[in-house]
Amino acid sequence: MNKKVQKMFSYQLHNSFTGAAFYRHELISADMFVHGFFTRKGGSSIGDFEGLNCSAISGDLIEDVHCNREIIKKSITHKSFQLITLSQIHGNKVVIIDNESNGNIKQPTSGFEADGLVTNNKNILLGILTADCAPILMADNNARVIGACHAGWKGALSGIIENTVLQMCNIGAKTKDIRCVIGPTISQESYEVDADFRENILDKSPLALECFYPDTRIGIGDFKKKFFFNLQEYCRFVLRRACVHQFDCINIDTYKNPKLFYSYRLSCHEGKSKYGRQISIIGIR
Repeated sequence: MNKKVQKMFSYQLHNSFTGAAFYRHELISADMFVHGFFTRKGGSSIGDFEGLNCSAISGDLIEDVHCNREIIKKSITHKSFQLITLSQIHGNKVVIIDNESNGNIKQPTSGFEADGLVTNNKNILLGILTADCAPILMADNNARVIGACHAGWKGALSGIIENTVLQMCNIGAKTKDIRCVIGPTISQESYEVDADFRENILDKSPLALECFYPDTRIGIGDFKKKFFFNLQEYCRFVLRRACVHQFDCINIDTYKNPKLFYSYRLSCHEGKSKYGRQISIIGIR
């Protein structure tokens, strides 16, 4: 019996003339779009934020954040694009960026408390900040609609991915045409969670059992039993449930690659209270 083989897509690390480095994925590469999953390489920030920190609420010097965001724009396009980010709250709210909302945006964050952005406007870069959570970029080539969302476990559980897809469809996209890439995030082997965390996920998503495997370093019957959680797989699970089937991942662990990525969990394990965030962006030419 013949089985349908899913096409494999490739991604590659690009080094910009600015000193920044970003991953570009074949699945959402098209002449009409620009996109990049940026690393922390390059940039003006120093100390705990060393590199290309793009978060204005991290405690970093705001002038360095502004400089880093300009580097992002120069690295990805030579045209005049506006970079829009959010005050991310680990929720499920999505903002549609149209001409009216665009006029009220302040930089370096928009002031919108949300975790998703969609638009069909040209010359706008939708930006998502992460430091272990999953940045997800989406595009419908036919409708010329794009979306981006920040999917930590709380946001993914509460519906940020489905809501981003829904809002894209509200401005012309179709689920069958949406292509989606889940960017660098913490890997399963680096993401230990407790039994309560697992039950919280499975209570709402019983079919997500495959996203967990037990930590065998803990003794059988131990009341503090631990598990490892696969955030990328959970995002894939949600995308399939939302009827989006053209998707892929950039399989790089943010926790295990501190020279390339900021990691909240690694910073906590090292006793650091401050950490930066890398940015993932997508725009329409």
